Amino acid sequence: MTIDVDAPGAGPSTALKSGSWWLPVIIVVAGLVVGIATQILQGVLPDGWGVLANSGVMWALAAFALGAAMPTTRWAVGGGAAQLVIAAVSYYVAVDVFENAGTNARATLIWSVAGVIAGSVFGLAGYWFSHHRTWRYPSLSLVGGVLIGEGIHLAWFVGNTALRPAGFIELTIGIALAILCVVRAGSRSVILSVIAAASIGAAGTLAAGQIIDAVFGAS
Repeated sequence: MTIDVDAPGAGPSTALKSGSWWLPVIIVVAGLVVGIATQILQGVLPDGWGVLANSGVMWALAAFALGAAMPTTRWAVGGGAAQLVIAAVSYYVAVDVFENAGTNARATLIWSVAGVIAGSVFGLAGYWFSHHRTWRYPSLSLVGGVLIGEGIHLAWFVGNTALRPAGFIELTIGIALAILCVVRAGSRSVILSVIAAASIGAAGTLAAGQIIDAVFGAS
């Protein structure tokens, strides 16, 4: 097994090796699955719940899961970013194929840029969760914070009452996950890291939502 030398106190080892030729294949396939599944599921789920498929949190979770399976931090960061860029491109290609709509190049670019940032951060967080015992719960708490932030955004700031149930579900899961991480953290320093990670995740998600809305709204 190949574990980064910068991962002292590593947790569960990964079956993926840094020299494996099929690592890029896994990243590409993961990106395609996320993008295409998003387009399909948002059309299949009932009104008000399709947002859970086409959700920044779900894409962040995909990058987190990929990062957790990667053998090194470089693969986790690069793989997470590449996965979400591929997901953004494949999503709009799927829109063209399934809905016969024209390609939205501007939207693809915006979400690709967002994907590079979010994919890198959550790919690394996933790697830390899988390989660093000390950072396991702060990393997981970051996910809880993102769920809290998006839940608040959907429930109160979007202005669409049909999305509020999905927002409350995300908010409840996020709070429960953050509490679990606090309970399991152990030492005071780790508990503070858990709280900080959850707060950063929530605040960052709310800020990102406002920025992306402003970018899309700009002429």
